[in-house]
Amino acid sequence: MPSILSDPPPVLYLILAVALAVTGAIAAKRQDRKSAIPFGIAALLLLLVLLIDRLYDSPREEAVRRLTEMGAAANAKNPDTFVKQVADKVSVQTDTNQTKVATRDELKKSAFWGMLRQFQVAVTVSGFSRDDVKVIDDNTIELGFIAKAEAEGKTVPVYMRATFGKQSDGSFKLTALKAFEFIDRTKVFSIPNFP
Repeated sequence: MPSILSDPPPVLYLILAVALAVTGAIAAKRQDRKSAIPFGIAALLLLLVLLIDRLYDSPREEAVRRLTEMGAAANAKNPDTFVKQVADKVSVQTDTNQTKVATRDELKKSAFWGMLRQFQVAVTVSGFSRDDVKVIDDNTIELGFIAKAEAEGKTVPVYMRATFGKQSDGSFKLTALKAFEFIDRTKVFSIPNFP
């Protein structure tokens, strides 16, 4: 399904709503069949776009949903739910020149989960902007977002870049993750004990 239909930009809804309002006003004023046809077409187009948008997730929408579920799983300290959103192997940038490839099992057994429990860290994810999405190809998408960790009255915001790749079952799952300082997004932020 084309992204313009499965993930329509707000401006498309605005255009269709304006077309519906204008054709509706003309049809109401003239009250004839010739004027009702454009109104019916505009209503049908708006309904069609709305249905496709609701029924099909674009790669961006699927990635946002999976990241939201990962954030909720991290907040609940539930590694099993967290790794369901991850590909068989994920590449995590650990510092400026180094990345580590980890399996789902390694992520599940990471000391990261013990640290979250020990310090009762609250995790949230937000800031999923359409402007911060990079479609690499039909099978790969990268998006930026904000992750926050709160513990002992302190908040640590981190800017993150997540890459999702299309899997053999057609779903998009996390294949790479990079964390950066919130203010200076060129400086890599090393997430303690992760992976």
